[in-house]
Amino acid sequence: MNIDQERARQQAVLAALQQGWPAIHAARLQTDAAGLRAYQVNARATAQRVLLAHFPTVAAMLGEEALGMLSVLLWQQSPPSSGDLGQWGGDLPALIGARAELADWPWLADCARLDWARHLCERAADARQDHGSLHRLGDSAPRALRLHLQPCVQVITSPWPLAALWAAHQLPEAAQAAAAETALQAVQGLRATVVWRSPWQLQMSEISAEDGQWMQMLQDASRHDGAHASLGSLLTQAPAGFDFSAWLTTAVMQGWLWRITTDAE
Repeated sequence: MNIDQERARQQAVLAALQQGWPAIHAARLQTDAAGLRAYQVNARATAQRVLLAHFPTVAAMLGEEALGMLSVLLWQQSPPSSGDLGQWGGDLPALIGARAELADWPWLADCARLDWARHLCERAADARQDHGSLHRLGDSAPRALRLHLQPCVQVITSPWPLAALWAAHQLPEAAQAAAAETALQAVQGLRATVVWRSPWQLQMSEISAEDGQWMQMLQDASRHDGAHASLGSLLTQAPAGFDFSAWLTTAVMQGWLWRITTDAE
């Protein structure tokens, strides 16, 4: 795939989106949310500007004009719920997955998820790694422990090489299509991508699907109370082939693990 082919595909998507534009424009992007009254006059421009900032990889793949149209659709279907527009845009991957015009980019929705994960990582609270809490692994039973990942950590599982596709679209425009095609030819099945800050700069790494599933289990457990959220319980549910010791070493070295607490805390 060369840059001319990629541009032709972008134009085809743009034309397909434009077929439904009269109905989109007629909706006028109005909302009754009190905190958003200031945005109603220029809602279309605001929506486009916000998504361009939040989803740079999607913009590079589709072109800014096509993403602008999707931003208007998203504002109409899932309007912001607060005056902080940094919180808006998380529904774009689902919108992309539902649009038939985008079927030629089956990886696009997951690339949008990665863009959004990077955005959330940037906004997450700072938390200093508690190295002292690691000793609890040696003096407490797993059923009494809870592992907490850093607030900035985001994990995405996908059959597509998301990190490589993201990297391809950081290149000069003329090189992006060929680099993306090379990345897609190297697809090797389900993998996970983890995003984190170290210490303030965004980092990204591809990990096994098993490690990704485990990290998502930890994040889900942190949102719940009860014995089912303990390390002991989670280890009984870990995916086949998961190596806790190897993962723990990496998680500590990379700074993914925040702290280990007990039931008493």
